[in-house]
Amino acid sequence: MLKSIISRNIKYLREQRGWTQLDLADELNRVRGTISKWETGKETPDIETLIHICKIFEVSIDYLTGNHYEQEEYVKEFNRLYHLQEQDEELMEIVDYLKQNPKFKSSLHTYTKLNSEERKTLGEVLRLLVKGKA
Repeated sequence: MLKSIISRNIKYLREQRGWTQLDLADELNRVRGTISKWETGKETPDIETLIHICKIFEVSIDYLTGNHYEQEEYVKEFNRLYHLQEQDEELMEIVDYLKQNPKFKSSLHTYTKLNSEERKTLGEVLRLLVKGKA
């Protein structure tokens, strides 16, 4: 399980940078085949290499190994990914709510896939519902 998390995160971080496997291999002084083996879970980098990967991508070892749900690390990673200069408390409350309510997260994700007219209609319905409770 841990191996697959590390594999997925290495690939995700590399792709976020727009790097090829060869680009990452060059950064780590490895061959491309090694990166491929890491990303497919056939091999796992040693601890020194994991630390080097964390430094390159500016993430914690907890993040790389899937233990990134600690609030402080989560906020730092969220701010880095979305280029936020300071902590947005309202946004973090929304993120926490979504983590605690996976059904709502799924519904919200469905909402993001609606076309603009459907979103407008749903927005009007929600405003009426909220207004009715006030």
